[in-house]
Amino acid sequence: MNESLKFLREIRSSKNLTPFIILIKHGDETGIIEGISQGADLVLPKTDPILLCPALDTAINRYLSQKSISSTWKEVVPESVQSSISSESDYAARYYRVALNAIPLPVFLRNLNGIYLDCNTAFEEFIRINRREIVGKSNYDFFPGEVADHYRHMDELIIENPYVQQYEYSFENHQGVTNNVLISKNVLQIGDGKICGIIGVIHDISERKKFEEIVYASEEKYRTLADYTYDWEALISPERIYRYISPSCERITGYLPIDFISNPDLVINITHPDDREKIQRHYQGGFRQDAGPFQIDYRIISRSGEERWVSHICQSVFRDDGTWIGRRESKRDITFKKEIEKAYLQTNLKLNLLSNITRHDVLNQLSALIGFTEIALEINTHPDIGVMLKRVMSSAMTISDQISFTRTYQDIGIKSPAWQEAYEVIKRATAGVSIESIEIDVALTSLEVLADPLLEKVFFCLLDNSERHGKHVTRSRFSCRDEKDCLIITYEDNGVGIEPHEKDRIFERGYGKNTGFGLFLAKEILTISGESITERGVIGIGALFEIRFGPGSFRRRPST
Repeated sequence: MNESLKFLREIRSSKNLTPFIILIKHGDETGIIEGISQGADLVLPKTDPILLCPALDTAINRYLSQKSISSTWKEVVPESVQSSISSESDYAARYYRVALNAIPLPVFLRNLNGIYLDCNTAFEEFIRINRREIVGKSNYDFFPGEVADHYRHMDELIIENPYVQQYEYSFENHQGVTNNVLISKNVLQIGDGKICGIIGVIHDISERKKFEEIVYASEEKYRTLADYTYDWEALISPERIYRYISPSCERITGYLPIDFISNPDLVINITHPDDREKIQRHYQGGFRQDAGPFQIDYRIISRSGEERWVSHICQSVFRDDGTWIGRRESKRDITFKKEIEKAYLQTNLKLNLLSNITRHDVLNQLSALIGFTEIALEINTHPDIGVMLKRVMSSAMTISDQISFTRTYQDIGIKSPAWQEAYEVIKRATAGVSIESIEIDVALTSLEVLADPLLEKVFFCLLDNSERHGKHVTRSRFSCRDEKDCLIITYEDNGVGIEPHEKDRIFERGYGKNTGFGLFLAKEILTISGESITERGVIGIGALFEIRFGPGSFRRRPST
């Protein structure tokens, strides 16, 4: 081993680049280090001669590459500085080819005239031309004139003022496909610092550019959608940091998005003092991953001191993999709506007051008329006058019923729809009804519906209709079922049923054998909050009414 190293040192000291392979004992790490440090091309363990063939083949190919790089090195390094190159530089040059081809990115070496002196395998694959056809030629032999002119101009910039130059460029390759590349270049300086060439690395960023374009287009689309929405939109991270606030917040509050981002408590600070506690409670206690959608209307004080109403709704948002990324909230300016509601309520109160006074006065006069008619009937002895007095009495009673109906009808829609327990509402409606058996399905016990507060009168009207027109009804039943996204509450009895030609007319005002206001009133109460009612019974079997509640107007309490 020592003799081999001595012989190697003598060869390398004479600048002989003949490939040299040293065989050592298996596991001799010291022998590996000493062999490489003395300039051995390969240090191999002693093994089967057959296994050495690939290693020998590598050594021979390396020797041929070294001859090639030696000629390249002489071309790029002027003769005046070649003599100053140390033995360490020679040693490094031997590994130049191996290191160059190990780089996965295209690398090239050009002289000051733009002629290619060398390149690695990745560069060959990038421009799809063999190295032998590249060396000795310039960019004008491979690229369109305007592309080659650009490369030449960029070379001149770093030759005049050496620096690490990086820039992006796009061009069409020989297949007509657009390539986007990131080029990084610098000058090659040897010896006394004289510039003798340019070395560069090319990074194909075509895929990255495509991805950037997709991301940009997607971001632009969604940002445009968010930025131009009329409502105040925001996304809050799990750390309670605003990630996005739409510009609409300025129109509603007078504050810019940056004001809320830099001061997250601002959304609470601008809340009206009377509403601040519940909003603060929501932001502090309701900001959880498992918190469901939340909606609330409240007042704010704008930057100009104006009181405004906003409708706030928020919910948790997740990535496709289920990761919680925070809560999205939307605030809508409902000030005008609240003003209209307030004006409507005030107007309604005035009309109701006028109606109550008028009704009271009319009923007083009717009471007097009915009283005088009853006295006239008692003292009358003429048959024809008696008939007319009875007709007067009947008309007066009808007028009294109609006036009394207005007291109920004026209350429809006065109060906003509210969540009501269906079972309890139906149970209250059955009080005082003389039907022998009234069954309420157990499924109704956990059901809540969003309807006008007069919903109880609807169920009473159905029961009353059975008593008045069902002819000996002994059994009735309330039940429910789901139908697509809707809920159907059903009422049925075992009466005579309703004739097919009357199924639609029974909901008309004044239709029927009595006042004609019962089912008309029921339909009006349901319509005001968006529900509907139809009759689907069979004549001879009984009446069957179906009340339909749309999506969002019913819910079920969890069982305890």
